[in-house]
Parts: sequence; C-alpha cells; structure tokens
Amino acid sequence: MTVTITPLGPPLGAEATGVDLAGTVSDDDAEALRTALREHLVLIIRGQKLDPGQYVDGMKIFGEPIEQNEKNLVVPGHPEITQLDSRTAVSTQEDGRKMPIGSRDWHTDHTNRREPPKMTALLAIQLPSSGGDTGFANMQSAYEGLDTAEREKLDAMKTVNALLRKNDYTDDETLQQSQKDAQTHPFIRTHPETGKRAIYVHPAKLAHFEGWTPEASKEYLYDLLDRVITPDVIYRHKWQDGDLVIWDNRALMHLAYTDYDLSEGRIMQRICLAGDVPA
Repeated sequence: MTVTITPLGPPLGAEATGVDLAGTVSDDDAEALRTALREHLVLIIRGQKLDPGQYVDGMKIFGEPIEQNEKNLVVPGHPEITQLDSRTAVSTQEDGRKMPIGSRDWHTDHTNRREPPKMTALLAIQLPSSGGDTGFANMQSAYEGLDTAEREKLDAMKTVNALLRKNDYTDDETLQQSQKDAQTHPFIRTHPETGKRAIYVHPAKLAHFEGWTPEASKEYLYDLLDRVITPDVIYRHKWQDGDLVIWDNRALMHLAYTDYDLSEGRIMQRICLAGDVPA
C-alpha cells in the first residue's frame, strides 16, 4: 500500500498522501481511502492534478457520480461536474447581495431530492490569494451533545424539502417541479453504514417541519444550529493547490466562507455521489 492516512484529530477529518487518482489506484489503497472517509467523515487527498474525466473516474472509488442540478454551471461534456466560480456561480439574496453557492448557511447537499447524494467532493482549480476556506461541522457530535429530552423531540421530527425560490442558476420549470415533488426526510438521519445519528437538514431547502408553519420551522432551526454548531464540532479546511476534499453528507454540514475577494475567482469543481433515501 502506498497511501498514507493521517487523522487530523477531533472533531473530524483525515489527510491522504501518496495516491494519484489520475493513475491506477490499487485495491488496498482504494479500501484505505474508503475506510478513512467512513471513520473521519472528511478526507483530504493532496496533490491531485486531474482533468474532468480523471476526476469522475477517481470518484468512482467512493460511489457513483450523479448529474448535477445546476445545468448552466456544468463542465462541458461532463454533467456530473459543476464548476463553482466565485465570480459567476452566485445566488442573489433577498437584499440584493451576490453570494457564492454554498456560502449562505451551514447545510447538507440536495435535500430536495428523494435520494440525496451520500457524498460531495470539491477539487481546487484556482484559489484566492488568501481566505476561501470551507468549514465542516460534525452533526453526529452535535446531535449527541443535546440532552435526552431534546434528542427525543428531534427524533420524531420530519423535514419537507424543496427548491424554495428562483435563483441565478435555477429555471422556473425546475423550481415548480421541485415544489410539486417536495420530499419528506427525517430530521435526524441514521447513517446506513455506522448506525450513528446526525442532524440532517439544508436550511434553504427546508419548506417546513412536518406539522409546523414555515415561520416557526425557520425560527427553531436557526436557534438549534446556533446552539450546536460550535468550534468543538468544526473542522475548517484551508485549501492548497491540488486539494481534493470529499465528505459524507449523511453526517456533516458544510459552509463556504467568503473572507476573500470574490472577484479573484475561487474556482472549485464539484461532484456528488449517488445516495439513498434517508432513514
């Protein structure tokens, strides 16, 4: 085995070196990468220089790449890859501000789908001169830190999920279809491989908790996230050239920080891997 796995310590994360996803990855190395991701929830694979085809093939070690939602942002010829450029891949907020995709709230990806992606990967293509980190919050630890009474309350709650408003990269037809096909998921998700339980939600796609009004749902959700997403459950990744970071959506929430000049162009290529119905 040539790959070396270095845990980053609590609360999550591991770094892998000695592997080139553009080449042939041995069965032993592939299993070591999968095991590290399962145990540490975020895996940083250093020094990757991949063309789009190599990127897609490399991610098949972990699962099956799926087509992306944002059709106008996909890499030509590769519907599995979205290019997230801070200058163009933005969402206009209610107050008129332009925010890069993934920077508004802590979230997990694509909860509006019946089978949301189990994992997401980002490949660093271009980095700003400073800043532009990505944060990851261990929502299994966040859930475990709650008292028994609140955990029991959350265990019984369900979320109703859809695309809620038009943005710069969603057309009217997609928006209307998503709202027609709103998906109900458990608020507390059980990981299908480890059995651990985690808070599972995307605030911008939460129409409401089942049986709650939208207003009460948002108020409770943001209060809860403010209480549980604390420094002791967060790993903040400082990007380096050639970093490929893959994480487990079933256990984490993530956030793109905007502490940099967006006009410099922070460019990431994103792949999501097929998941299953949350339980």
